[in-house]
Amino acid sequence: MLVEFIHEKDHLLLSIMDDIMMDNSREFYNDFERIFIEELSTVSTMSINFGEVRFMDSSGIGAIIKCTNKAKEEGINIIVFNLNKTLFSVFRLSGLQHILETLELDTFRERFPEFKPYLSKYND
Repeated sequence: MLVEFIHEKDHLLLSIMDDIMMDNSREFYNDFERIFIEELSTVSTMSINFGEVRFMDSSGIGAIIKCTNKAKEEGINIIVFNLNKTLFSVFRLSGLQHILETLELDTFRERFPEFKPYLSKYND
């Protein structure tokens, strides 16, 4: 499984557990879709943690776009966070940064303190 999730109130936190590339982008999307269908009725915000992702190729970018478009069609607010410098550049160059709210880890923790315990492994 490439995606783990935690559901707190009306907020779904997805954590991507590996790089997303051509080899596994379909598996990533299938994991996302399964979780999304199960949790959709009670979600108004979905945050995606990229803390374990070091690289994403064009297939990964496509899968992210497909996932976030599906969520936006349902009126769900999307937040991505915990991008490393390489991924931040990929988001900026691909235009994803302009269509998805992008936060640093500390900012995410401040805005959503209910998820702090689940993100403790990213403490410096």
